[in-house]
Amino acid sequence: FRERIYALLDFYRPYQNKLGLLERLPGWVFVEWSKANAYVNDINFPVNMLYCGALEAAAELYHDAALLERARLVREQVASLASKTPFFPDHAIWEEGKLRVPGDHSEICQYLAFFFNFADPSTDSELFELLAREFGPGRDATVSYPELCPCNVLFGYPLRLEMLYRAGCHERLREDIKGYYAAMAAENGSLWEHSTPDGSLNQAANAHVVYYLHHCR
Repeated sequence: FRERIYALLDFYRPYQNKLGLLERLPGWVFVEWSKANAYVNDINFPVNMLYCGALEAAAELYHDAALLERARLVREQVASLASKTPFFPDHAIWEEGKLRVPGDHSEICQYLAFFFNFADPSTDSELFELLAREFGPGRDATVSYPELCPCNVLFGYPLRLEMLYRAGCHERLREDIKGYYAAMAAENGSLWEHSTPDGSLNQAANAHVVYYLHHCR
């Protein structure tokens, strides 16, 4: 698969700006089934976090120092532009030749930051504790931190669960699994694509829940 992987990474090179970040990608830039999809212009930080992770994974797989350097530049620029206050912003936009970071924030962006090591529970303990304590299936987004659009099944739920799993918060992890998925399983014995029954009601991507239930008993 080496040729295919390098071809995919090369496809993105024309969309890297002078900072090394992906900008104004063509087609449908999908983050997840949430309002986060409205924050994709001009430089989307969740997409660049994912891009950084892909470059690092390929660099490790093929022992490629050049790919690792590309990833390092992306990581540095995202860390510089997307500083948390206290939440990571979703994007930066160009206005009169200057980059501006508007006040658009999504829940999934926070979980992606932890997943791709732009944040860490030990060094970013305040944000981690806030997310672990105040967010999740019991949050009323109209009252609690309404400035952060809530995540959805694909892909915010599993990213939150992975954040909790890596940090050893297994009790909270089990509670969140019940809060997110119990009603779906009770309704039709399967797990869904959306938090509401307006998409696939048998989404195989949710199989990761079985792994957590097995390892966090």
